[in-house]
Amino acid sequence: MDRVAEILAREPDAEKAAIALIALTNERFAAGDLPGAEAAIAAAVQAVESRLGQDASQVGRPLAVRARLRLEQGDYDGALADIERALALLDKAAAPDPVERATLTYDRARAYDFLGRNEEAEAAARASLTLRREHLGVVHEKTADSLNLVANTLTAQGRHAEADPLYRQVLGMYEVLYGPTDYHVAIVLSNLGNSLRRTGRAHQAATLYARAVAIAEQADDPVLLAQCLTNLGWFLHVTGDGVAAEPALRRALELALQIAGPNHPFTGNARANLGYALSDQGRWAEAEAPFREGLAAYEAGVGPDSPDLLDTIEGYAAVLDQLGRADEAEALYRRALTIASTRLPPAHADAMAGAQKHAGFLIRQNRPDEALGLVRAELGDLLGQDGRGRDWRTRVRGARPLFARRVEAGWALATANS
Repeated sequence: MDRVAEILAREPDAEKAAIALIALTNERFAAGDLPGAEAAIAAAVQAVESRLGQDASQVGRPLAVRARLRLEQGDYDGALADIERALALLDKAAAPDPVERATLTYDRARAYDFLGRNEEAEAAARASLTLRREHLGVVHEKTADSLNLVANTLTAQGRHAEADPLYRQVLGMYEVLYGPTDYHVAIVLSNLGNSLRRTGRAHQAATLYARAVAIAEQADDPVLLAQCLTNLGWFLHVTGDGVAAEPALRRALELALQIAGPNHPFTGNARANLGYALSDQGRWAEAEAPFREGLAAYEAGVGPDSPDLLDTIEGYAAVLDQLGRADEAEALYRRALTIASTRLPPAHADAMAGAQKHAGFLIRQNRPDEALGLVRAELGDLLGQDGRGRDWRTRVRGARPLFARRVEAGWALATANS
């Protein structure tokens, strides 16, 4: 008899059946049997619903487990639906468990983060951090996880200077809690390296990436190694060394294919990253397929209007431009502009960077007036003087020193050709 059927036949009590099925879910997931894990947790949810009703509080736990399984598989909308339902059931409980609420709120933040709903992710991550500090303590592994997720959501919004001290706090907590060579430490080293790179301190970031990869190599964890190699490869790409970036990103892609398969957003992102390494070397024809295939897989997972797609879309557009497919390139640049204008706050660093790339394309197409209008629109109300008579250059330097040179360069390029 199938073990799911055996548990259901053996356990007439709905809650006991659910507990046994959750244990089976975890066992099958650990063994890499994803269909078996899905079947077991679906049976757990159904067992409670059919015996106690859909609003029974006991269904909350299997819903939470199913949500985490869906997060692992890239079904972020499905995970979020389970989380919201579990939280609603928790709200109805006579004495709701604050630790369970913190966990569900943390998972909600993760789902929002994966979906590119960055401001909602930040709010949920901060809520989980508050609950965990209060009920688990300031120095606790789950508190550190929530603090790390807050930092990640700030990074996703381009608020790297705010994320930097949080990553440093998390790094110190993880080193105390787990030791200096634990996989948690490797993840934060990579994240802190990203923060340093994005705040103009790439020379400090290099050693952090190298330490993260070294830890991951010893951990025998392919997911961790893929993430650390991705961060290292992207660092090498943005510092202009596409030749060194290529082997790291190829290896990350190989691991992603083994871990998640060809259609997962993680694999889609890995393909696009390889496209960038090839582009850095002027290998435009080779770069086209990784970008095309990567974008298709990535957007299927995070949604077609996620800000997480911006780097992939803009990189693909640049390749198509180099291949003489200007109409296709322009369509992608316009798509990136639409995503940035609707999903990012005004004068966001990523939006400014994208506007500069788009403006450069328009100038190459002998359309400098459109390029100037694009840059002007992206700067928005920064163009005016403030009450102290400061113009946009001074204000951008003060608000976003990281991207001041990039924005000013785009403006200079557009005005010089208009």
